[in-house]
Amino acid sequence: MVYLTDMGKPKVSSRSGFSLIELLIVVAIISIVAAIAVPRFAESKAAAGDAAAKSDLRNVMTALDQYNVVFGSYPGAEADLSRVGFKSSAAVTFSTFKLETKSGMQSVHLHVQHSASQNKWHAHYPYQGMAVQIR
Repeated sequence: MVYLTDMGKPKVSSRSGFSLIELLIVVAIISIVAAIAVPRFAESKAAAGDAAAKSDLRNVMTALDQYNVVFGSYPGAEADLSRVGFKSSAAVTFSTFKLETKSGMQSVHLHVQHSASQNKWHAHYPYQGMAVQIR
């Protein structure tokens, strides 16, 4: 509040701003909210990364079938799948892409991971079909 003094000059009240207790309470509330929200956000980010990795793994299996139909065999490297239009999502990497031949039959062993998640997803196609497993 502003008061006029005897000389006509304004005088400001000594109570302006927040008290230390009020500021501490606000900081405590913000800290509690952040302590709850940050881990939930990290969990959501990891779950979204897992979903992207699993989706890419299933899409690569479809691309493997397309490649096999067009070229008569499975590709020896992930990069060869670009010939049938496959491109992995951002932040998704294949740590294993291995062409194997067992009893005269080809298969591809795959491991994929998203950078936001600690999980690695595994498939052995076509031996295990479209099954995706965590490793």
